[in-house]
Amino acid sequence: MKRKVLKLFILIIIIIIIALILLVVLSNKVMPLYMSYAKEEMKRVVTTVINKSITEEITNELEIDSLFILKKESNETIIVDFDPVIVNRIMSKISDLVYNNLELISKKDEDTLKKYNLDNSIFYIPSGSIFNTVALNNLGPKIPINMEMISSVNPNIKTEVTEYGINNSLIEVYIHVIVDFKMILPMYTNTMQVVVVVPLAVKLIQGNVPKYYQRGSPSSTLFFYE
Repeated sequence: MKRKVLKLFILIIIIIIIALILLVVLSNKVMPLYMSYAKEEMKRVVTTVINKSITEEITNELEIDSLFILKKESNETIIVDFDPVIVNRIMSKISDLVYNNLELISKKDEDTLKKYNLDNSIFYIPSGSIFNTVALNNLGPKIPINMEMISSVNPNIKTEVTEYGINNSLIEVYIHVIVDFKMILPMYTNTMQVVVVVPLAVKLIQGNVPKYYQRGSPSSTLFFYE
């Protein structure tokens, strides 16, 4: 009887040791692979939400001409500036819109997921995906991924001026959106930052390419044409 108890005790110790070894291997070898996969998935989700939020709910409603203020000086110089009221309104709307949508998605709100063509399964990683083989992708238990917003969304306006045709200049306006959030997996948490660049507007100016342009705050970038 004592021998059976001793054998059972030794067996339990061996099982515990094996479990601990497997846990260490999982943490050191497998978990980084899962984290890499999870980061790509979360980056895809955040990028999709930001792009659709801006293109469908901001760009489509924006009157491009209202974004710019054009002034012609007595020496025929054209000064192009942003309307600070419009710019501030757009930045505020983008910040609130993207943050709220990501917050709802992190809570798996069905209407928001459907709105952005996202499936709830994106918040799970199939265990077989680490083998990078199509046949094994859907095998094994699914590991849940969660996200938590940790700061406000920070959009910034950027511009690019290029020559377009003869005596014309093309002003391209982009929105750089920076999102910081926490990605949460079982036994592991990682802070991520995603930067997405979304085209906002394009304006064609009749005249020469500016000899110089002065970069101020996002709402006061000046372009000088002579």
